[in-house]
Amino acid sequence: MKRMLVTYMTLGYPNLESFYQFIEKSVELGTDILEIGLPPKYAKYDGPVIRKSYKAVTSWLKDYITPLKEVRKKVNIPIIILTYLEDYLSNLDNFLTTLHEIGIDGVLFPDLLIDFIDEYEEYVSKIKGKGVKTVLFTGPSLPDNLIIKASRISDIFLYYGVRPTTGIIIPVSVDSLITRVRNLVQNKLVVGFGLNDFNDLRKALSAGADGVAIGTAFIEEIEKNGIQSALQLVKTIRGILDEYS
Repeated sequence: MKRMLVTYMTLGYPNLESFYQFIEKSVELGTDILEIGLPPKYAKYDGPVIRKSYKAVTSWLKDYITPLKEVRKKVNIPIIILTYLEDYLSNLDNFLTTLHEIGIDGVLFPDLLIDFIDEYEEYVSKIKGKGVKTVLFTGPSLPDNLIIKASRISDIFLYYGVRPTTGIIIPVSVDSLITRVRNLVQNKLVVGFGLNDFNDLRKALSAGADGVAIGTAFIEEIEKNGIQSALQLVKTIRGILDEYS
């Protein structure tokens, strides 16, 4: 079974030209699903690196529709939008309709099962009713019965975040977390939100993850060494995933 590489990048980071280059080349190098972040007003569940990328683009990125249309033209793999539900409560129908019209495949709201737990099923129905797939985000802090239920209704895969926020280390082994949750999940299990190195990546795959979502590492690599170095990292991670396929 091929293990999935879900590649995250903040929309427009570090600039549109480099963003498009990274997206296109990452697909050529083996990305299976693109996860594109729309900067929220308050990124409460993102780590410092992702937050910094949001700040880098919000000063000039005023329109998300045009660049998303461009991405949709450039790639033919699934595209998932990551952003926060609370930012779109007043115009959710319009937002979802726009995503559907662009050709976006799915949306992932990391705050849905945390801040809207009493209403999440209504929101899932609304999202799917607009023709957009719902990828649900879970983590170790959620009760088992909710993870089980979420795994049944999540589209494409279930996202399992191993850390409280992206890129933050906690003293619990990745493999023990995933081994436990693997038995609960009746869906493809993609692990992210805090895989900090290749060792964590290998542990996740050995413990039964069907794929990994990587974002912080790519943004850090772009910051330090540029787009080409980040693309080399995509290639390296694809290689590790293929070892377990």
